[in-house]
Amino acid sequence: MMAEQGFLEAAAQFPLRAAGRDRWTSRAAFWTAVRFGGDGLQVHAWPQARERWTELWAIATREHLAPIPGAPEVGASPSTVAAEQNLARMRAIVQRGKHVHR
Repeated sequence: MMAEQGFLEAAAQFPLRAAGRDRWTSRAAFWTAVRFGGDGLQVHAWPQARERWTELWAIATREHLAPIPGAPEVGASPSTVAAEQNLARMRAIVQRGKHVHR
């Protein structure tokens, strides 16, 4: 996926997020949208957003990106998804334990 495609996906999906209807194909598109600002996606067309979006996109595509909340499988291998889900379960167990032993 290229920067412009990511922008177009983000502009279409980010407004659906509040209702839980967003469907992402790219972690980079989601996290670039978060950094860009969801409001900015609605007021800017690609020509106006190109420079800033492309800079943020370049950063996101170099990083190990966290799962998209509510959609951890997007853009990750099955083994990565399993590892992330297991880590989330372990964190939940540890958090419960902290509350019990206080």
